[in-house]
Amino acid sequence: MSPGQQMTILGLLALCYYAVLLAAGVVDIDVMPQFVVTAVIFLSSGRLLRGASRSRPKKKRDEEKPRKEPNWTLRAQILNWVMALLIICALGLWVMKPVGVSFLEMFGFK
Repeated sequence: MSPGQQMTILGLLALCYYAVLLAAGVVDIDVMPQFVVTAVIFLSSGRLLRGASRSRPKKKRDEEKPRKEPNWTLRAQILNWVMALLIICALGLWVMKPVGVSFLEMFGFK
């Protein structure tokens, strides 16, 4: 499925979702223009993507440069370090949280 078709389907799903919200009475008519504008943007972006792909000239295989092989060991090391830092940060928050306080209360969301 092409990205243009995906955006068109996403726009149609957004319209259906907003129609269900309106029918269920979750939202009023006051906020519907914003919802309709977002759905129209999704629908028109699908057409724009399809038009841009049609107008783009086809490249010959001889002119294409071969892609360089990514350095998988470096990427794996970066991923490992990022995940280790995220785990350390989460554990730090868990250790610093007082016993009788929830995470929502700690960050001031309640």
